[in-house]
Order: sequence, then C-alpha cells, then structure tokens
Amino acid sequence: MRTTVALTGASGFIGGVIAQCLRHGGWHVRGLSRSPRQAQKLEDLGITPVQGQLENPASLLTLVKDSVGVIHCAGAIRGVSPQDFYPTNVMGVSNIIQACLAQSPLPRFVLLSSLAAREPSLSPYAWSKYEGESVLAREAGSLKWSIFRPPAVYGPQDRALLPLFTMLRKGIGVQLGPSQAKFSLIHVEDLANAILHWLQNGDPLSQTFEIDDGFPGGYSWEDVFRLSNPHLRLRLRIPPSLLQIAGKSNEIFSRIFGYTPLFTSGKVAELLHPNWVCNSSRATQKLGWRPQISLKEGLRRLFTSDRLMPSHWE
Repeated sequence: MRTTVALTGASGFIGGVIAQCLRHGGWHVRGLSRSPRQAQKLEDLGITPVQGQLENPASLLTLVKDSVGVIHCAGAIRGVSPQDFYPTNVMGVSNIIQACLAQSPLPRFVLLSSLAAREPSLSPYAWSKYEGESVLAREAGSLKWSIFRPPAVYGPQDRALLPLFTMLRKGIGVQLGPSQAKFSLIHVEDLANAILHWLQNGDPLSQTFEIDDGFPGGYSWEDVFRLSNPHLRLRLRIPPSLLQIAGKSNEIFSRIFGYTPLFTSGKVAELLHPNWVCNSSRATQKLGWRPQISLKEGLRRLFTSDRLMPSHWE
C-alpha cells in the first residue's frame, strides 16, 4: 500500500502543521523546498525534502512520484497586482496538476485555497485564489480532487493574526472591520486534521469544502473581544478611511524601498467585507471531520507558555 503524501508549502506556517499531522497519522511526507536551508529544516522534522520550485516541472515530477495524495499548500499572500500572485497561485496550480496527471496510478489532489476565492473582485489575492480553483476544475481531467477554503487561520508561528491576539492578551482590542461584519476562524491544527480525514476517508467526489471552528453564525468583533479577553481596558476601532490610507501608503513605500507588501488596498477591501462566514456541514458529512479547538481554547494554547498570560486563561 502506498503511504507517501506529497506536500508543497511544507516549510510554511500552515504547511508545517499539516506535515506533522500527516506524519503522526502514519503517512510518509515528501515536501517541496526552495533552498538547501529549507530542505535541511524539513529533514530535521522527519519530512523527505525535494529541492525545487513550482516553476520547475522536473522537481514537481520527483515530488509527486508514487504518491497516494498531493496537497498543494504553497501560495503567495504578499503583493499589489495580479501579476504578483499569478505565478504561484495560478500557474503553480497548473504545473503541479500536470505533474500529477503524468503519474500512474493517479494520486488524489487537495488544493488549499482560501475563503477569499468566494469574492474574487475584492483583491488581486482573492482573484488569484479563484483563478487557481478554476484552473484545477478545467485541467484536472481524471484526477480526483478537493478544494479546501479555510477562513482566517491562526496558531503558533502565524504572523498575520498574532499581533491582534497579542494586543488582546494585553487588554487592548483593535477592530479592523465594520461592527456588523461576521467572520469565521479556524485553528491550524483543526485545518490539518481536516486534510488528514480527507486522506483517510475514501475518495469523495471532486468538490469544495469550507471549514471553520464551528462557532455558529460566525464571529463578530465583539465576540472575539469577549472570548479572547473579557477584561479589556481599551477598544480601538480603526476607521475604514484610515485603513485605506495605510494600505495605499504601504503600497507606495513598497515601491520605494523594494519590498513585497502584505497590507495593501486589496487586503483592506477584504477586511471591510461584511461576510466571511463558513459552513462546515459538507466537510462533516463527507469526511467525518469535526473541529475540536474553540477560539478560547486555541488562544489558551497559543499563550500557554507566556508568563504574561491573563489570569482568566490560567
């Protein structure tokens, strides 16, 4: 029986947790690495490295050879224009699909997308994730595939949400969207466990799964503040106009100083969208997966070793 799973993005925040979850589930994991340093990091974690890039067909063939499943987790999250995201989030999907189709028997395929793909007109990033999904649907042929659309993912090593949670831990709530907005969240370990269930539970028909932590109806900012720290000293609501100025300014500075920005006008448009609520019922029904980590528990784990942890988490 084949037990090898090929994984892109294995050295990243989400991919690293997926890799460890699969290893603990008894799978042999082969991971794509862009550099010798990344390759050594993967090897130290018990993952077999394959050095190469999504633009290199030969390395992708080596990555997916004789694998029972391929999990495409690598993705670009920084950029201003569609061209910044296209090579990885669109062409990268096409390249790894072609590598999969060259195998016999065919592996199963998971594309880790984003809930942002539901609203492709909001930002270049959202557009690129939608286009990546479209490429998969067009080019998959006989490949059995699934798309996972998580909402915002948090956990150890996360750099996007950790600053907000750190402020909350200190008693300061920073609101970056409209008060009426609703959104889902998921802990990275629950996301990894959903993919493990996908591997273990047969061959579901090609379809898209939205997954979240099961909080009914999604969170409001008030819910997040209440569940994270009920003893806030200060609440700051950043006006949309100020967010837009900050996003545009960061784009200008990125051109001057030569870096690829994360916080942009497109990211602001995503933050201001009123509905990022998931529905996990299909994943529960088809995969037998259920989220296990609530926001309160996830944050307790996140800060459990921090001596500044508020007393209500102790």
